[in-house]
Amino acid sequence: MIVEEVAEISTMTETISTEGLEIVADILEDITEIDSTDVQVTESVVDIASNIADLPEEELEMAEDESGAPSRVVISLEAQLAVVEVKNETLRIVEPNIAAEVLDVTVDEISQGITVFVSATSDGESISDDDFQVAEGDLTQEPGALEAQATLFIPSVLADRFSGLTGRLVITTHLDTALFRDSGLTELNRNRNQTGFTRELNSRIIAASINNEEIEDLEEPVMIAFTPINPNGTNATCVSYDFDDNQWSTRGCNKTSNDSIDRITCECNHLTNFGILMDIYGGEGLSLQADFILEIISYVGCCMSILGLVITILTYASNKKLRDRKPNQILLSLSSSLLCLYIVFLVMISVDTERGVQDTPTLPCSILAGFLHYFTLSSLFWMGVEGYNMHILFIRVLNTYIPRFLRKASLIAWGVPLVIVGITGGAARQYYAQTDFCFLRFWPLIGGLLIPVGFIMIFNIIIFIRVIRRLNKTVKGRQIDKTEKRQRLRRFQNAVCILILMGLTWSLGYLSIIRPASEVVQGIFTILNSLQGYFIFMLYCVRQPQVRRAWRSQFSCCLSKSVAGSSGFTSSSGQTNSTNRNSSAKLRGQRGNQNAGLMSNFDASGFQPDTIMRTPPERLPRAAYQNDGAEW
Repeated sequence: MIVEEVAEISTMTETISTEGLEIVADILEDITEIDSTDVQVTESVVDIASNIADLPEEELEMAEDESGAPSRVVISLEAQLAVVEVKNETLRIVEPNIAAEVLDVTVDEISQGITVFVSATSDGESISDDDFQVAEGDLTQEPGALEAQATLFIPSVLADRFSGLTGRLVITTHLDTALFRDSGLTELNRNRNQTGFTRELNSRIIAASINNEEIEDLEEPVMIAFTPINPNGTNATCVSYDFDDNQWSTRGCNKTSNDSIDRITCECNHLTNFGILMDIYGGEGLSLQADFILEIISYVGCCMSILGLVITILTYASNKKLRDRKPNQILLSLSSSLLCLYIVFLVMISVDTERGVQDTPTLPCSILAGFLHYFTLSSLFWMGVEGYNMHILFIRVLNTYIPRFLRKASLIAWGVPLVIVGITGGAARQYYAQTDFCFLRFWPLIGGLLIPVGFIMIFNIIIFIRVIRRLNKTVKGRQIDKTEKRQRLRRFQNAVCILILMGLTWSLGYLSIIRPASEVVQGIFTILNSLQGYFIFMLYCVRQPQVRRAWRSQFSCCLSKSVAGSSGFTSSSGQTNSTNRNSSAKLRGQRGNQNAGLMSNFDASGFQPDTIMRTPPERLPRAAYQNDGAEW
């Protein structure tokens, strides 16, 4: 049979040209003209249409412009389903891209209304046979219909359109918009680099027809509901396909759901193919190669940061001198929050084994997204606390004592993120997390994460600028010599320390919305932030003489006498360095009484006081974030 041969040829999609697609459309039209009722012929027609839907979009677009072949394939498909012989009152055909059910219904059956719902398989590659259901009555509020990606309810008023006691009801559903080309949308989306989004169909396509006739101006509307395929879609519009103009049309359809709800509901006064158009932000994302590279960087960077943060926490928590100082307590809290964030993030990317596929059930995925949401916010809030503490030490200077500062900071940095996560999750509910990647959906991401993080970043940037200006103050008319150059280098080192502690590299994430630079920005963002914990370890453990001395004292039993008695972790030049240190100690001792009051509020966790050049009579805290002797 010719139709079976065409079905076999259509599986070789790489060999079909636009001219070949036109020939296939001509053959299908010839088949439908003879009104063949053979079930095998109908199955072959559905198979051909499903195979054609696998052709590249560019080729389908060209074929639609040249001969209208894709839309002609759909018309032939629906015409053939309208005449096929149906045994046992129903015929069901399910192919990867197209599913159809044909029913001969009576007036009594249609008067109860008919509910249709459909979903794709978990990998999104084909229509699910189990989740394609047609049933009598209004079942739109049943769990199966609410969880489906597309639901259609045919009202009882259609019984008035029957010319006899029975009628042919044809239900079809399409996995995607491959056979429904719209040149207007294609032209609109040519400017996606400037607009930052594309306007496209963001749902499964579901259709119904009675006796293959045009059904319009229904007194009771057809109700359709969709769950968007891409959660990053906004500005939903209910549409139906107009085969006269070969484009999606809003004629006769209205959206009845709120814009903030992810389940889009529509009402239409006619029967045809239905879907929803949405603005899709983020485009197609990174290429598979870039995605793989960033994933490897994330694994390596996060593992390095986890190891560094564990050592940092153990070092500061086990040493009373380091642990009791306020800035170090803030550092401990920040390190603990970052450690949890890195661990949860590694779990998240580990369970996401395939891009665009739901690998984890909805509830566990939402819980994982909630933990990631919380620890991201808490880490950023602790960075905000660090910024405020620097404001006190470097800018405010006088009246710096705040009663129970750390308790208040802990209440804010641990408590406020919990409230934000609770409110966001409660408002979004089942639309809180994405299904293919255990992270927040578009609106929870905007309201629950990006806006709070944006406020913290603005605050920290302002503090950072003010602190750097204070560090760079020099005596007017001072000549730049070697000492001044060294001091400028130390100021730069201090700026790096502040930058890392305040997490200002997180602000790079906002630049990823610039599409031409997206891959570069995301690469830099991933490298810097996956290694933030490692940078903290290097700057506040490895580079700190106080920490190295603590390590030597704790592990002296494990070191040989020569190593334990030497400078060990630092480079030295024998007696000269020892003499210099003694001289420095005497000078510090002479000024110790004057600065004793201020010293109690500061610690030795990062910055060098002698890099702050000031003109009398201005006085700044001497020991704020010291880093004396650190090796750079």
